[in-house]
Amino acid sequence: MALVIVQFSVIRFSPWELAVRIAVPATIAGAPLALWPHRRRLGTWVIFVGLTANLAAVVANGGLMPIERTSVAAALGAGRADQYALGAWIPGSKDVLVTRASGRAVALGDSIVVRAGRRGIVASPGDVVILAGMLLLAGEASVLWQRAHRRAAAARERGPREGAQGSATTPQ
Repeated sequence: MALVIVQFSVIRFSPWELAVRIAVPATIAGAPLALWPHRRRLGTWVIFVGLTANLAAVVANGGLMPIERTSVAAALGAGRADQYALGAWIPGSKDVLVTRASGRAVALGDSIVVRAGRRGIVASPGDVVILAGMLLLAGEASVLWQRAHRRAAAARERGPREGAQGSATTPQ
């Protein structure tokens, strides 16, 4: 959670493009270290795949996530999209405005627009995979909790085991 807070804080409040270009790949690369204790869960490995896709797109574009003008226009409107120069960082975001010809790994960039009222939220294919991994991880945690709860209930129903309180006698 700390990595997410750091990334969003730098993206939102930093006036310096360089700070964003350093923080975005650093926090993406650091996430697997935070998740490593949960590596025995399938959801964690799905998240790793999404993080790898995002990191590949970000590193290929100098520390920023590629986004095309059509995605910006769909999310913010054509007027706002026209304010940004091609190849430039979009302040307040982790994105760099590219075309398919000028950007690298553009297919892994922010291209999925989810409408939210008059605006939209833009996500990458890696973000979708990360979300799927988080849902899978939550499902796995739920199943583990239910199993533990059932085992505890079954143990309470059985009561104390024979000999557990020293009531067993030796035959003579």
